[in-house]
Amino acid sequence: MDLTTPKNLKNPPYIQLAIDIPLISEVRKLFTQIAEISTSQLLIEIGTPFLKNEGLRSVVPFCRESFPNNYLIADLKTLDVGKLEVSLGSQTGVNACVVSGLAPIATINTFISECRHSNIDSWVDTLGISFNEFKAKLKLFKSFPDVLVIHRGIDEEISGKKFTWEIIKKYKNLVPSLIAVAGGITQNNIQEPLKNGSDIIIVGRAIYQAVDPFFQLNKFIDSLKVNP
Repeated sequence: MDLTTPKNLKNPPYIQLAIDIPLISEVRKLFTQIAEISTSQLLIEIGTPFLKNEGLRSVVPFCRESFPNNYLIADLKTLDVGKLEVSLGSQTGVNACVVSGLAPIATINTFISECRHSNIDSWVDTLGISFNEFKAKLKLFKSFPDVLVIHRGIDEEISGKKFTWEIIKKYKNLVPSLIAVAGGITQNNIQEPLKNGSDIIIVGRAIYQAVDPFFQLNKFIDSLKVNP
């Protein structure tokens, strides 16, 4: 299998702000608070709840207005019609789209192929699929994704599912893709995924639910600089 180097992710690590806020009015308030932050180390993820509630054609231009130069990900979590969903995402001007690792292999392969055809990055999200299950499924991939997301979901986190940072190294040895990690990352534990080789740290609630999102986001970005 081959791998196309991500088009705009040449200098990891990165902080990815996952916007899982459903209402565009609330996201507007957040953007007003953090819009002054200007760094290529910040990636903006249009979260699935935001996409579902407000619509792809509305939220992408909206996010581009506030962050015209930042890498923008549409977290579609595609499960079917991979070619169509990539086409819809790429037409809006995002830099990457996300397919679920639970999708049929035909969908994943079509999705990755269409991302390359559309000149955007392909991301595969492992939410709901174990390492061993993914390892077995990977044998059927025609190409590696540009980014692989190791993901413990919010419901899993709330229910008490444990997350071992060492799993990052296992995925790093499995694929040449960049590795993104999501699931309960805070200021107290951010160095753990970094030490274990994560290229992209995905943070949502710890930033947008903070009393001062601007301060919190800057702290997360600054944390990248102390990674040994």
